[in-house]
Amino acid sequence: MQRVRASGGVKGNKMPRSILVADDDEAMLNVYTRLFIGTGYLITKTSCFADAARLINSKNYDLLITDLMLGDGLGTDLIKLYERKRAGARSLLVSGSVAILPPEQIPDVYFEKPFKAEVFMAAVDKALA
Repeated sequence: MQRVRASGGVKGNKMPRSILVADDDEAMLNVYTRLFIGTGYLITKTSCFADAARLINSKNYDLLITDLMLGDGLGTDLIKLYERKRAGARSLLVSGSVAILPPEQIPDVYFEKPFKAEVFMAAVDKALA
């Protein structure tokens, strides 16, 4: 697990919005680090389902970003856990392919890899608005 403060101020006296990112691909975790630099968001990154579940149960996050296939679990199960813990939970699912999911399990908002950074960040900003 790694916690990163994406530099760039938070306007006014607002607390920075916190985001939990779960992805078992180190390259993708590096992509997220680069995407959030200068945004003012507080990012916690983890590479496994178990750590992400523990963090969800012990801390409060404003947004969950998760890969679909983690080495030790499914991102959709992580989203369900997050939704049970936090009323009005917001999450974004990222996947190489959601085609492996039954249609009823495909969320309204998801991103297939590779995604366009500006479209993804617009979805993040909208989820945190």
